[in-house]
Amino acid sequence: MRTPSRLAAAAAGVLAVATLTTAEAPTTGDIYQGYPVLDLSSPLDLSSVPANTISRYYINAATGQGNIPYYLPVLIARGSNSSLDSGKKLSLSSSIHGDELNGIPVVHRVFSYLNSSGVVASGDFNGTVIGLPQQNPNGNFHNARQLWSPGNSGTYVNLNRILPGIDPFGESAAEEVPSITDAHVGSVWYGLWGNTSNVDVAVDLHTLSSGANGPIWAYADYRAEYVQRLAELAQPDIIKIDPGEPGSVETTFVDYGIPAITLEIGPAKRWNNDLIDRAEEFVYRLMADLSILPNSTAPEIDLSETYKGTNFSSVVVSQTGWVNMTVSVLDDVEEGQQLAVVYDWFGDEVESVTAPVRGGFCRHRWIPPWK
Repeated sequence: MRTPSRLAAAAAGVLAVATLTTAEAPTTGDIYQGYPVLDLSSPLDLSSVPANTISRYYINAATGQGNIPYYLPVLIARGSNSSLDSGKKLSLSSSIHGDELNGIPVVHRVFSYLNSSGVVASGDFNGTVIGLPQQNPNGNFHNARQLWSPGNSGTYVNLNRILPGIDPFGESAAEEVPSITDAHVGSVWYGLWGNTSNVDVAVDLHTLSSGANGPIWAYADYRAEYVQRLAELAQPDIIKIDPGEPGSVETTFVDYGIPAITLEIGPAKRWNNDLIDRAEEFVYRLMADLSILPNSTAPEIDLSETYKGTNFSSVVVSQTGWVNMTVSVLDDVEEGQQLAVVYDWFGDEVESVTAPVRGGFCRHRWIPPWK
């Protein structure tokens, strides 16, 4: 992976390599694919995770039909013992929609760098980073946005609309049996993230929905403290300023007073290394801004190529046909400018699609939806 040039000097003198350890945090005693399963019968206490270490675990987010566990991989990079008080706690989560893949290697690369550079083992890592690269393996396996459950002859649920889920430690927990999906997000929110006690800043990594082409953009609620800075550190192509989606990772964190953004990293279902590189670099800028990395200074932000807006204006064709785009993603367009031409089965032009407003062209579909 690429080592950020800004961090190279800080990392050059560090020879120790962080131990990838099974750690001593409370576990169930189960081992899955060589790594222990965290015991989340109570919220995770980060002080139980070894200091100056990168630890790997699984969590059992829910149990499905046939007592089949839904395991999620978790990485935790912990600094010194004192850094739990002096440093920030950052959450990097990805792929809550199973067809959205570009965020997964971002988390992997960041932890690979933290390990290979020796920065965590050095004792100068001032904070904690919790990585959750795959929030929805069920969706990954089904090549689907949502989590599939066999209940009611098959049900798909968007996990990013039902947070924080059911509190497994609440007063009604013994009486209320949660659904698989409520248990799934509840285990992460209340167990791993400790109902925000284990998180000071959160970044939820996404891509566009399947069948859409677009750039990197951030959804950001500028009303919340530090969110504007957080979004601008990403230096995305687009910042969409809005109040968020109820029940999403981003908005739930913001509602609980934790600054968070959603970062969309290009199209779904395929890795785009250029966009992944940009998202990875953003995480290093963020860790520097939070003074998690040693010898950090406030990063300079370049927004010269970033388009900010508060509204998406969509346009749809009035009939089925073959579409040829006449503009590209990130082009500036004027109201009334042609965006695409629609042809019928014989190749005759049947419709010209035009821009309803002046703005920046942010995405288009390449797989037609059936609705």
